[in-house]
Amino acid sequence: MAQTVARPHAPWALRLLPPFPAIAQRILALASQENVHLRDLGELIKLDPTFSAELLRVANSALFGARREVATLTHAILLLGLDRVKAMATYVALHTMVRSSLKAPALRKVWLHSLATAWIAEEAARANGVAEESAYTTGLLHNLGTLGLMSAYPEEYARLLEVTCEYGFDLLETERDLFEIDHCAAGAYLAREWHFPEELAAAIAAHHDEPEPGAATLAAIVRVSWRLSDALGYAAFAPARQWSHGELVAFLPHGRETWFGESPEAARAHIDKLLASAPL
Repeated sequence: MAQTVARPHAPWALRLLPPFPAIAQRILALASQENVHLRDLGELIKLDPTFSAELLRVANSALFGARREVATLTHAILLLGLDRVKAMATYVALHTMVRSSLKAPALRKVWLHSLATAWIAEEAARANGVAEESAYTTGLLHNLGTLGLMSAYPEEYARLLEVTCEYGFDLLETERDLFEIDHCAAGAYLAREWHFPEELAAAIAAHHDEPEPGAATLAAIVRVSWRLSDALGYAAFAPARQWSHGELVAFLPHGRETWFGESPEAARAHIDKLLASAPL
């Protein structure tokens, strides 16, 4: 007789999280299947007009430089890649969940920081022989736990941010004091709950660990990338330590060969240009 393994209970701080939209869950499940037919995925995405429109808008943006108009979801999925489609589906769904319960400026800071981190991680991965799409997805979703806690407890989390900023408290310790979980562990839990790859969940769990000189793994790249996003002026919260642009670039074996390895001014100009075509 087969034994049934009990699923672990959700951390109590995430039990009030609004249900993840069913259509987003179906998109993620289908996109994660081997040999998925892009036409079938496009037909499913059509059921969510907001996400459909966003996907087409991004595919036609300067970010991808399509030579002709991308008019179908199948073409958009082919252009963006399944990993990026899954990342966008998750983030659009989370954005919708959080938007009604959080002040727009705070949410916008998290979103811009996440986008900047995703682009830096993608470029760092390209230069260092790591899967670019995985790096983009992990960079975009590294603060998944933050959005989860924000959505479940918007007023309490907003006050937590005010206190940590005003008094210089450690963000992770303060989260654990209030919620008995920090946003790194919360993000890893949600990533596993929503069936993202274990490598992504592990990188989210460890993204606040100290950077390692010369490391060229997904986790190491994300640890440097979000700090670079902060150093370039896209911080979502007050950082515990002020890293310099040069310090962080030096952690990556081929960091200086990338666009973010140029001067801070040039790197910011590059990100600002990308943000002009960014989703949401």
